[in-house]
Amino acid sequence: MIMAKLTALVTIAAILYTFVLGARVGALRGKTGVAAPATSGDPIFERAFRVHMNTIEQLVVFLPVLWLSVQVIGDAWTGLAGVVWLAGRVIYASGYMKDPTKRGPGMLITLSATLVLIVVTLVGIARGFLAA
Repeated sequence: MIMAKLTALVTIAAILYTFVLGARVGALRGKTGVAAPATSGDPIFERAFRVHMNTIEQLVVFLPVLWLSVQVIGDAWTGLAGVVWLAGRVIYASGYMKDPTKRGPGMLITLSATLVLIVVTLVGIARGFLAA
Protein backbone atom coordinates (compact mmCIF):
# COMPACT_ATOMS: atom_id res chain seq x y z
CA MET A 1 0.00 0.00 0.00
CA ILE A 2 1.31 3.45 -0.90
CA MET A 3 1.11 5.70 2.14
CA ALA A 4 2.04 8.91 0.31
CA LYS A 5 -0.85 8.83 -2.15
CA LEU A 6 -0.88 12.52 -3.06
CA THR A 7 2.88 12.57 -3.55
CA ALA A 8 2.62 9.47 -5.73
CA LEU A 9 -0.09 11.13 -7.85
CA VAL A 10 2.02 14.27 -8.24
CA THR A 11 4.99 12.12 -9.26
CA ILE A 12 2.97 10.36 -11.95
CA ALA A 13 1.48 13.65 -13.12
CA ALA A 14 4.94 15.23 -13.42
CA ILE A 15 6.22 12.25 -15.41
CA LEU A 16 3.16 12.22 -17.68
CA TYR A 17 3.44 15.98 -18.22
CA THR A 18 7.08 15.55 -19.22
CA PHE A 19 6.04 12.77 -21.58
CA VAL A 20 3.41 15.05 -23.16
CA LEU A 21 6.01 17.77 -23.65
CA GLY A 22 8.26 15.22 -25.38
CA ALA A 23 5.41 14.13 -27.63
CA ARG A 24 4.85 17.76 -28.58
CA VAL A 25 8.53 18.04 -29.55
CA GLY A 26 8.18 14.93 -31.71
CA ALA A 27 5.05 16.24 -33.40
CA LEU A 28 6.69 19.58 -34.06
CA ARG A 29 9.66 17.85 -35.66
CA GLY A 30 7.31 16.57 -38.34
CA LYS A 31 5.32 19.77 -38.64
CA THR A 32 8.36 22.07 -38.88
CA GLY A 33 10.71 19.73 -40.74
CA VAL A 34 13.41 19.74 -38.05
CA ALA A 35 14.79 16.23 -38.51
CA ALA A 36 16.59 14.44 -35.67
CA PRO A 37 19.22 14.91 -34.37
CA ALA A 38 18.89 18.65 -35.08
CA THR A 39 17.62 20.80 -32.24
CA SER A 40 17.30 24.06 -34.12
CA GLY A 41 15.90 25.42 -37.32
CA ASP A 42 12.40 26.59 -36.42
CA PRO A 43 11.63 29.00 -33.56
CA ILE A 44 8.44 27.19 -32.45
CA PHE A 45 10.22 23.82 -32.44
CA GLU A 46 13.16 25.32 -30.53
CA ARG A 47 10.82 26.72 -27.88
CA ALA A 48 9.05 23.39 -27.43
CA PHE A 49 12.40 21.60 -27.28
CA ARG A 50 13.72 23.98 -24.60
CA VAL A 51 10.51 23.69 -22.56
CA HIS A 52 10.85 19.91 -22.62
CA MET A 53 14.57 19.90 -21.82
CA ASN A 54 14.19 22.47 -19.03
CA THR A 55 11.38 20.42 -17.51
CA ILE A 56 13.60 17.34 -17.52
CA GLU A 57 16.40 19.39 -15.93
CA GLN A 58 14.03 20.53 -13.18
CA LEU A 59 12.53 17.05 -12.72
CA VAL A 60 15.94 15.62 -11.81
CA VAL A 61 16.09 17.93 -8.79
CA PHE A 62 12.39 17.97 -7.96
CA LEU A 63 11.56 14.25 -7.73
CA PRO A 64 14.20 13.20 -5.18
CA VAL A 65 13.51 16.14 -2.88
CA LEU A 66 9.77 15.59 -3.28
CA TRP A 67 10.08 12.08 -1.87
CA LEU A 68 12.56 13.07 0.83
CA SER A 69 10.23 15.80 2.04
CA VAL A 70 7.39 13.33 2.62
CA GLN A 71 9.33 12.10 5.67
CA VAL A 72 9.54 15.63 7.05
CA ILE A 73 6.25 17.39 6.23
CA GLY A 74 4.00 14.50 5.27
CA ASP A 75 2.00 13.61 2.20
CA ALA A 76 -0.52 16.47 2.16
CA TRP A 77 2.01 19.32 2.31
CA THR A 78 4.43 17.55 -0.02
CA GLY A 79 1.64 16.84 -2.48
CA LEU A 80 0.56 20.48 -2.34
CA ALA A 81 4.12 21.65 -3.05
CA GLY A 82 4.18 19.22 -5.96
CA VAL A 83 0.96 20.65 -7.37
CA VAL A 84 2.49 24.13 -7.13
CA TRP A 85 5.59 22.83 -8.97
CA LEU A 86 3.41 21.36 -11.71
CA ALA A 87 1.43 24.59 -12.03
CA GLY A 88 4.72 26.43 -12.37
CA ARG A 89 5.80 24.13 -15.18
CA VAL A 90 2.52 24.68 -17.05
CA ILE A 91 2.81 28.45 -16.64
CA TYR A 92 6.45 28.28 -17.73
CA ALA A 93 5.61 26.27 -20.86
CA SER A 94 2.69 28.49 -21.79
CA GLY A 95 4.72 31.67 -21.37
CA TYR A 96 7.77 30.31 -23.16
CA MET A 97 5.77 29.09 -26.15
CA LYS A 98 4.16 32.53 -26.56
CA ASP A 99 7.36 34.51 -26.01
CA PRO A 100 10.58 33.21 -24.38
CA THR A 101 10.86 36.41 -22.34
CA LYS A 102 7.58 35.45 -20.61
CA ARG A 103 8.98 32.28 -19.02
CA GLY A 104 9.98 34.02 -15.77
CA PRO A 105 6.82 33.67 -13.64
CA GLY A 106 6.54 29.93 -14.29
CA MET A 107 10.23 29.41 -13.59
CA LEU A 108 9.96 31.41 -10.36
CA ILE A 109 7.03 29.26 -9.19
CA THR A 110 8.89 26.06 -10.12
CA LEU A 111 12.09 27.07 -8.36
CA SER A 112 10.22 28.35 -5.30
CA ALA A 113 8.38 25.05 -4.83
CA THR A 114 11.63 23.12 -5.20
CA LEU A 115 13.48 25.44 -2.83
CA VAL A 116 10.77 25.12 -0.17
CA LEU A 117 11.01 21.33 -0.38
CA ILE A 118 14.81 21.46 -0.12
CA VAL A 119 14.73 23.78 2.90
CA VAL A 120 12.10 21.82 4.84
CA THR A 121 13.90 18.58 4.08
CA LEU A 122 17.23 19.98 5.30
CA VAL A 123 15.55 21.29 8.45
CA GLY A 124 14.03 17.86 9.05
CA ILE A 125 17.38 16.16 8.56
CA ALA A 126 19.08 18.62 10.93
CA ARG A 127 16.39 18.04 13.56
CA GLY A 128 16.89 14.31 13.19
CA PHE A 129 20.61 14.67 13.89
CA LEU A 130 20.00 16.95 16.86
CA ALA A 131 17.44 14.57 18.35
CA ALA A 132 19.79 11.58 18.10
